[in-house]
Amino acid sequence: MRHRVAGNRINMPEPRRRAAIRSMIEGLYTHEHIHTTLARAKAVQGEAERLIAIAIRGHNDAWAHLKEVVEDDYIAEQVLEIAKRKRFSLDEEILSNEERAAIGKFPLSDEARKRKEDELAGLKKDLLDLISDQEDAQRALTAAREAMAIEVHARRTILKHLPRELAVKKIFEQFVPRYADRKGGYTRVLKLGRRKGDAAEIARLELV
Repeated sequence: MRHRVAGNRINMPEPRRRAAIRSMIEGLYTHEHIHTTLARAKAVQGEAERLIAIAIRGHNDAWAHLKEVVEDDYIAEQVLEIAKRKRFSLDEEILSNEERAAIGKFPLSDEARKRKEDELAGLKKDLLDLISDQEDAQRALTAAREAMAIEVHARRTILKHLPRELAVKKIFEQFVPRYADRKGGYTRVLKLGRRKGDAAEIARLELV
């Protein structure tokens, strides 16, 4: 039975409350602290920590998936960087203009073809320098792409709740490395006393 348990409603209708919480979370991620009432700080704290936890779990799942194929940490990191540069495979070749026309693509000039061939050859060389066996190298590249897809899914999940790209980017680039080994407790609430006028209890919500 539901019993209408919905957390702190902070005395706002649902659409306005959702927008206010989203705005406070963005402010927290941007400045790493906000000042608000104690009730609002506690209402925001759980959601802010949950989004960071989703990012950490997505990153860890992606890394674990890649490590199932590439055991060495350094090689795994390098393969992931190569996979991020461009989507390719080791048996891929640049199509001729006749083949491109057959699938509805524009023809390439000699200069553009040479540039694409050099780029593809460079990617293949970088990958095979790390993993000499072609089958193992292709398997590692595929695992890296799948790992990227796992992390992208986590990003999209967060974007449903926090649609500002810069805030989500900061979560993955700064907060995930910072809190990767921490089991929760990414924020804290410090009481600052009471506000003049309505005597509401004021607090500082900050990232630890």
